[in-house]
Amino acid sequence: MALEIDGLAVLRAIAEAPEAFPAIRGDVTKAAHALVSKQLKARNLGVEGLGKVAGALGSQALALILDGLKDAEVRSLAGRLDKHHPDLEQGTPAAHRRHVLALATGTAPAGKPKPAPKARAPRAAGRAAPAPAGDRGRAAPADALASAAMSAKPPPRKRHGT
Repeated sequence: MALEIDGLAVLRAIAEAPEAFPAIRGDVTKAAHALVSKQLKARNLGVEGLGKVAGALGSQALALILDGLKDAEVRSLAGRLDKHHPDLEQGTPAAHRRHVLALATGTAPAGKPKPAPKARAPRAAGRAAPAPAGDRGRAAPADALASAAMSAKPPPRKRHGT
């Protein structure tokens, strides 16, 4: 009859005396990444559990592990932890990683629910509402930088040899 060993005790011993295990250093790194990734993908992991993982590992190690996850896995994790985050749908993978890390360290509050779409008032039959005088035919820029970027023209290119 085989006895089971305490895996955590063995891992702790390896971590406390790495010089005794030089041949498995790479395997330890892979196993650590796989184990933490599995914990992050657990369906019952919440923000509190993620905070415990971050507290145990430290934010730098957690950031490295999040960086090693696939973009879809990080997006799924962000969606599971913060269903109402406003940037979840259009956010970049880097933004999702930053948000998960911020949730883990407690530096970002959970997102607020998205506002419900506004109901439109019925229009009078056959008449469209007039646009304000200054805004006819163009949309307002999202911010001043976008406005400046859109109106800037590149400098003319100099031609050599002709």
